[in-house]
Amino acid sequence: MAKHEVVQVGVRPATRGIRWRSTAMRRMALAYALVAPVVLWRLVTSVYPFLYTAYLSFFDYSPVRRSFDFIGLENYAQVAADRNVQQSFNFTFVFTVDSMVLQIVLALALAEMLNRQFPLRGLVRAINLLPWALAAIVTGYAARWVFNTDYGLLNDIIWRITGLRPIWLTNAFSARAAVVLVDVWKNTAFLTIIFLTGLQGIPHELYEAAKIDGADSIRAYRYITLPLMLPLIISMAIFGAIARVLSFEVVYSLTEGGPGVATALMSYLVYLQAFRVLNFGYASALSMVLFGIVLVVGLSGFAVLRRVWARVG
Repeated sequence: MAKHEVVQVGVRPATRGIRWRSTAMRRMALAYALVAPVVLWRLVTSVYPFLYTAYLSFFDYSPVRRSFDFIGLENYAQVAADRNVQQSFNFTFVFTVDSMVLQIVLALALAEMLNRQFPLRGLVRAINLLPWALAAIVTGYAARWVFNTDYGLLNDIIWRITGLRPIWLTNAFSARAAVVLVDVWKNTAFLTIIFLTGLQGIPHELYEAAKIDGADSIRAYRYITLPLMLPLIISMAIFGAIARVLSFEVVYSLTEGGPGVATALMSYLVYLQAFRVLNFGYASALSMVLFGIVLVVGLSGFAVLRRVWARVG
């Protein structure tokens, strides 16, 4: 009598599949365990303060008056009607545009120069980084001494030549110009290094082909360098604009927002309301408005960048 053997098919592959899924789950669990401390840290240091600030913006909260009353959107209405906020917003806009335009133009010129061969090029590149290496607060206090009317370095030179001592930081126009110039001096070096890296990434064969076709250096820069550098320029303009909107140290150490509030950036107004006036509710509302400005700048900039990448790509 014939015996029938039963053969089990697919047991080993199924077992292997179970083992593979088990190993993948263990690896996934390990990955989550490693990432969890970082996520928790970000929640504690970023998300919670943001949510708490948004919460406080709806309250009249001042330790001086010992008040903590819900007032709805009244803080935001006060922000919209505050002339100091309007003046600060205007200066923040002018400061951001002027500073970024000057930084980009100067950084492109310096990067083009540093990309060429010349004696002591390495030393010049290192010296170029010195302003960026200094702390912003130190730069501001040093500039405050330079622009001082009575014993400043700049006025000492001008006095020896003309016999005049211009007033720099107590005049609204010159104080604003000083803030812009100091910020440009401080941050152009960083942009220069970024742009220099971008220039070195452009294939040299493109310039050789353009030279064979009869293009001079100006046309080569216009039709090769600028189009290929444009995404990098826009990216740096976006991040730089956001940094300028949130800038605080230079104004704090150079002019303290003066004269009056002529050089008070939005971030400095938040500082004044929170830590000088101790009006935390109003300062929180002002912070949320500042966050909205940063959000609009970032989203608008990245929308432009996406279109540029689509054209370049």
